[in-house]
Amino acid sequence: MKVNIKGILFWIFLFISMGLLIWTVFGNSLTEFIALAGLIFTLMLKMWAIGDRQIRLEMRFNSLAKDFKEHTKKVS
Repeated sequence: MKVNIKGILFWIFLFISMGLLIWTVFGNSLTEFIALAGLIFTLMLKMWAIGDRQIRLEMRFNSLAKDFKEHTKKVS
């Protein structure tokens, strides 16, 4: 099984960001900018992982379309 480092990093940064956000709301430390920057970075990491999955899906679809076209040429 292949380890997805982007997924692991997403969960780590999500927990860190949520901890910073809770600390900012209930504690008396940090600025809102640091908590929001952590959340934004976490969301960007997730969008990067989703973009990579979409690219792989498009490549599979293109190869499937190519194989189908070759198959239809052989049949006719």
